[in-house]
Amino acid sequence: MAHKYAQFELERRWLLAALPDALKNSQDFQLIEDRYLTGTPLRLRRMSDASGQVTALKLTQKYQAADQSAYATTITNFYLDEASYALLETLPAKVLVKRRYKLMDGRFHFSIDQFNGHLTGLVLAEIEQPDLASLVAIPHPIFARREVTTDPRFTGGELVGLTANQCLQLVREISN
Repeated sequence: MAHKYAQFELERRWLLAALPDALKNSQDFQLIEDRYLTGTPLRLRRMSDASGQVTALKLTQKYQAADQSAYATTITNFYLDEASYALLETLPAKVLVKRRYKLMDGRFHFSIDQFNGHLTGLVLAEIEQPDLASLVAIPHPIFARREVTTDPRFTGGELVGLTANQCLQLVREISN
């Protein structure tokens, strides 16, 4: 069931061997800190530019309904002020930190996430489209190793719970 303020998000994800060469020295990224609130389907997100200036604070609920394909999720965002964020930040959570770059490949705009902390070395690309037909028509990017859209282990909510060794093992497993 769709909720009044929910939106549908259609996206695909790919595993990359490394950050694409075009981005290796780029300082044009967003630093994203995601706090997955323990025992809830909620994510608290802080986005900052490369200089450390906060650009967005939000509370998000993102889930996949039983009737949605692996390409679709339902998402609701609430934008927060500093005081609200600071209060919610005190709740127990698992933290995931990444740099998000933008990459134009042909006529497609990809988001490239380079993970930090215990997920250092993991790089994923994602792309959103307004409809399923245009989403599935996107060719496999030349810079990508393997598509992982249908593998739920590559969602933020699952990745945040992995140890560094589990992440390494997962990447090795699907790369063979």
